[in-house]
Order: sequence, then structure tokens, then C-alpha cells
Amino acid sequence: MGGFVKRRVLWSLAAIAAAAIPAASAWAACYSPAEATAVHVRMLQSELMVAALACRESNPELGMIDKYNRFVQLHSDGLVSHSRVLQSHFQTRYGAQHRRQMDTFVTALANDASKRSMTEKFCDRAAGLFGEISALERRDLGRFSTARAAANGSPVATCTSDSGGLKRTAAGQ
Repeated sequence: MGGFVKRRVLWSLAAIAAAAIPAASAWAACYSPAEATAVHVRMLQSELMVAALACRESNPELGMIDKYNRFVQLHSDGLVSHSRVLQSHFQTRYGAQHRRQMDTFVTALANDASKRSMTEKFCDRAAGLFGEISALERRDLGRFSTARAAANGSPVATCTSDSGGLKRTAAGQ
């Protein structure tokens, strides 16, 4: 099956799943700033993973599987740290159902990235993203992910305490 056909099948599956899964921002009333950063890092990781898989056959010359593996290897400490923050958020919010809820959340992020992979220049844009990531220092993963989410119009809501109440803002503001 050619790359285009595989992407169409993935798109169809993603569309079916997306209809049943709420958007990422609906999964929590709001996130702490650290939790919002963890969501943004997971969004970036999902985007890179989908790019590596979606472009490996249609654009093998881009070497995205190797680039994704290098990203994970270089940023493994940060990915694990942010994942723990996200797991803690889901544990607090959903208790005994936290694993199922987090799996559903992560699947929704991957499905969203998969939907974007159906666009014409996706692999070229993804190659540029891998180029940006390769120059990224480990300590900048969270900041880069949050800035990218804001630039793409997909930051998550954060809550900060404000005189005993909660103040809801867009992440990164």
C-alpha cells in the first residue's frame, strides 16, 4: 500500500476516533503552568512521532525515523519528566480512571497530529521542525513546545490562584 493510501486510511481512522474523543483543551478545567508545558511537550512529541511514521515511506530521503529516535534519545529525561507531570495531573483529576483517561488524551493528540499529516506539504514542514528540534538544547524543550503551541493557536488553558480564586489564562501568557 502506497504512502498516500496509508495516510488516507490513517486519516479515516483518526476522523472516526476524533468524533468520539473531545479536544485536548476539554480534558481539564485548566492546567497549572507546569502541566500546560507537559501537555505542549506531549503535543510536540506526538507531532514528531506521526511525522516520522507518515513520511517514512513517502519521503524516505528525509530520514525521519532516525531523526525522531535521536530526538527521543536526546530529550529522554525531559520527556519522562513532563510525562510524570501529566500523569500526576490525570491521577489527581481522574483517580482510578487516570490511566484510561490519559491514554485517551494521548490518543486524541496523536489523532490530531495524524489529521494534520494529510496536508500536502506536511512532510516538508515536518522536516523543518526536525531541523529546529535538532538545534534545541535539552533545557529548552518545554519553552520551545509552549512557544510552538502558542504560535499554532493551540495553547491549553492554565489556572493560577488569584486572591483565593482561580484565574484562567492561555498557557504561556
